[in-house]
Amino acid sequence: MRLHILAIAAIFSGLLALVAINQQANAAITITEEKIAKIKNHCTENQATLNRLHQTDAFLRTNRGELYRAISDKLMVPLNRRLASNQLDAGSLLTITADYNKKYRVFFDAYISYDNAMSKLLNIDCSRQPVSFYNGLVEAREQRQLLSASNQAILELIRSYGSEFELFKNEFEADA
Repeated sequence: MRLHILAIAAIFSGLLALVAINQQANAAITITEEKIAKIKNHCTENQATLNRLHQTDAFLRTNRGELYRAISDKLMVPLNRRLASNQLDAGSLLTITADYNKKYRVFFDAYISYDNAMSKLLNIDCSRQPVSFYNGLVEAREQRQLLSASNQAILELIRSYGSEFELFKNEFEADA
């Protein structure tokens, strides 16, 4: 009997913990009546701004994506092949290129997630669903931050490749 009561108490406290965690998660996305009113009052401007941002981001993403692909496909990979065919040790450049291509995939996937979040946000009627709009806005911001982080990682790898190439070039010229 005592074991049965302890088991029930354990289950009950576990359920309470889950409810508390769920309430904390919901608290992070709960918004005030004041914010709801602001969202409703500025709905048209917010939608217009988000539409412009979405269009601009699509253009920038296309240009960035093409540039990042070209850096790999037309600069890094051909140089690495040429160095390998001449039996020169450029292992660090190969490693950076491999990392770069992985980060490019992360960038590409992050952009798709961000674009999906923005598209979903733009389909929410903020005058009728201000809370859903706010939650969609929070999601889009988070996805944009992930996209920005992946962009920064690619830029860092480009800098690393350039620095490593300079080291390789200096060593090669010193040996020649």
